[in-house]
Amino acid sequence: MTQNNLAAAYSDRIRGNRVQNLEAAIAHYHQALLVRTQSDFPQDWAMTQNNLGNAYSNRIGGDKAENLEAAIAHYDNALLVYTQSDFPQYWAMTQTHLGNAYRNRMGGDMTENIEAAIAHYHNALLVRTQSDFPQDWAMTQNNLAATYSYRIRGDRAENLEAAIAHCNNALLVYTQSDFPKNWAMTQHNLGNVYSNRIQGDRAENIEAAIAHCKNALLVYTPNNFPIECFRTSLNLGNLAWDDHDLILAIKSYELAIKAVEQSRNWMIDEERRQEILADSIYVYERIIQAYLNIGKIGKALEYTERFRCQRLVDLMASDVLNLGGEITPEVQELLIDYEELHQRINALRFSSQAEATPVLTGSRRLPDGKALSANQAEIQRLEAQKQQIWQQLRRYDPVLAGQIQVEHLNLDQMQELIPNDTTALLSFYTTDDDTHIFILLKDQSPQVYTCKGQGIETFQNWILENWFDSYIGANAEWRGNMGAFLQELAQRLQLKDLISQYLTGIEELIIVPYLWLHQMPFAALPIDGIETFYRKEENSKPLSLQERGLERGFLNPVKSKENGETRGLVTSKKPQPKVTVTPTTYLGDLFRIRIVPSCQILYYCHQRPPIPNQPTMGIVEDATEDLLFTRYECETLAQSYGVSADKRLQGRKATVTEYKTLASQVQVLHSSHHATSNPMQPLDSYLVLGDGSLTLSQLISPGWRMPNLSDVFACCCEVNFSVNELTDDLLSLATGFLCAGARSVVSTQWSVEDLASALLAIFYYNFRQAGMSRSQALQQGQIELRNLTGEEFARNYQGEMGQSLQQQYDQAVTRRNDAKIKGDVAECQKWQDLADKIQVQQQRLHLLAKEKQPFSYPYYWAGFVSQGLA
Repeated sequence: MTQNNLAAAYSDRIRGNRVQNLEAAIAHYHQALLVRTQSDFPQDWAMTQNNLGNAYSNRIGGDKAENLEAAIAHYDNALLVYTQSDFPQYWAMTQTHLGNAYRNRMGGDMTENIEAAIAHYHNALLVRTQSDFPQDWAMTQNNLAATYSYRIRGDRAENLEAAIAHCNNALLVYTQSDFPKNWAMTQHNLGNVYSNRIQGDRAENIEAAIAHCKNALLVYTPNNFPIECFRTSLNLGNLAWDDHDLILAIKSYELAIKAVEQSRNWMIDEERRQEILADSIYVYERIIQAYLNIGKIGKALEYTERFRCQRLVDLMASDVLNLGGEITPEVQELLIDYEELHQRINALRFSSQAEATPVLTGSRRLPDGKALSANQAEIQRLEAQKQQIWQQLRRYDPVLAGQIQVEHLNLDQMQELIPNDTTALLSFYTTDDDTHIFILLKDQSPQVYTCKGQGIETFQNWILENWFDSYIGANAEWRGNMGAFLQELAQRLQLKDLISQYLTGIEELIIVPYLWLHQMPFAALPIDGIETFYRKEENSKPLSLQERGLERGFLNPVKSKENGETRGLVTSKKPQPKVTVTPTTYLGDLFRIRIVPSCQILYYCHQRPPIPNQPTMGIVEDATEDLLFTRYECETLAQSYGVSADKRLQGRKATVTEYKTLASQVQVLHSSHHATSNPMQPLDSYLVLGDGSLTLSQLISPGWRMPNLSDVFACCCEVNFSVNELTDDLLSLATGFLCAGARSVVSTQWSVEDLASALLAIFYYNFRQAGMSRSQALQQGQIELRNLTGEEFARNYQGEMGQSLQQQYDQAVTRRNDAKIKGDVAECQKWQDLADKIQVQQQRLHLLAKEKQPFSYPYYWAGFVSQGLA
């Protein structure tokens, strides 16, 4: 009996995870059946069978079709005891439940299932009469109405009339005063039926449908019944939309969104919160379009911000998971467990220093495959434990716990993010049909520019297939085709017209992308001029896209030890393209550019207190000791900024613990080493450090708060690279730094090339020292790298870079010889490979000096973006 009661309590439980509650209920019912057998306790057995049927009907976990089959089986079991003659009330109750199960059944023939449902409901009415059981009678009338409304057999018009009749029967009992929730449910059902009614006047039917939906919403409020409110208000909004009543449509959609947000706020499960938002994207799109249709651009812009990046917004809104307050003992204990598990996983993944350096595999960097396969089962077990602790950690988050309500920005607050009259905020949003670009200027009414025909399928999926998928699956072709792709992207966005119409006098852009636009290098979108690629020997004939990629050396990758090194990606043996390029004006030439995931994220960056003292720099460099130009880059910065030895983590000394300590001590963190993203599991994206990895999930945990961190320059691969889902959440290592406390992050959108990245970082800091803002320093740094001639490279950089390479070569040879003496064959080969790679790069320096503009192609300079404050 107690097991049965526990199960019933879990079935009705409001707190906790609904999926887990129902699983607990099913388990307790099965426990009860160990004693409640059909032979010893037939009536109790039948009750528990009926309860199990209900639990399986409502079950979220498992296969839905199988759950319904299990429910039907348990109800049939109950009827072995609950006969009409012996237990008429229970028999009728179970008949009703069977009707519900058959109505929703996925297996079998749909027509037959609906007929079976109707038959079971009519059976129930043999006992559940209006006079004896008025509430049960009304409930069954409602069920019959719902079933007749989508009955397949019979005449469609007559079925709908039967549905209306059954609803009206239910209302004889379900009055607003006595049974408000059931009355509202019946009103909702009538709204559905009248919206589809065939008989009668169509306009009158729509008016009736609207009236019934409005009635239902008198009870279904967002605070009391958010799920029902969402469903009814969405129906009402769609009815008004189809009836061209945009004012009513907007009011209804606004109510639906309030209901969505209330449902989301009630959930403490992070994934479920995301699912709720994803399931309601349609209503946001509708209200945005409705506001645009009536000319209220500002309201449309507010709603684009209202749903994007909400998971990231939650993280940044949380004091416990961000910067304020003390960490509670409970959270501290979980953090210790979490870090311990991560260290154990690192030890298994990187079982030696040699294996701590990821293996280059196309565009991904992964630990050694053999080491992984040997420990895979244990790693998976530990990862599952780590995920459980992560979920527990997140439930201490005050936003998830309902202690903090995230306030959405209004138009005035967005405009406060715009510092002056020469800055414009561009917010992108794509509907099924078009892409809208909202233009917001200081103290001016918002405008919108619409790229017709550039919808989700035609535009966003085009980016997905031709950029993201190509980058993952055919990286060499992706690089070779980059120029042509960006040119077409600029044309699709009609940037030239946008600039001429709305951006006269503007010097800086704050860009809020949408979906796959988050991955775009906006600075490299061509505005004027078309890149035409020629072989030097054949200046008369342009190259095809395929020839273009081959000529650049992007389509014939060779073994990594022969390659120019990247910070996460194989490059080709051919270092530079033998092409000339017609002059091109890029978006980054015309404007300083900042990229932000959402206005809300930028708002949180603005809310952080200013850094009190003169900022000090910390440097983390080449944690795996295989990036040949990072030493030159970081030595140059250390001298320029006077970075002391204790603020400089070099090579294997750059451990996870030391990284954390340094990041909490400095205000400017220059992080130059390997990194990789995990698009399918973004929380597992990581920085590669001397003793393992620092994951995104660690970076956004309470243990990694860095309240005094002003700037991060992440000169690593894929730091701002992630999958973009409909909820438009950009969970990347870059946004992880923003969550941890940084005011600004300069990061990468792809696997960047080592030498070019070193030069760009040096140029950026030179311009920062000259007094430029972050966005301007990045703009000018990219322009300088792009326009750098081979002669200038030879005169200003080749000599010092060559000396740095020679020093590394001498060290590699010395270590090789030492290993040879010790008879350590593997160590000897490791240093020989590094020496070979250095020699390739030494030759490359001479080739670069002969090129006209060796870094002019966007691949070399456009992968860096500035996020956060200017």
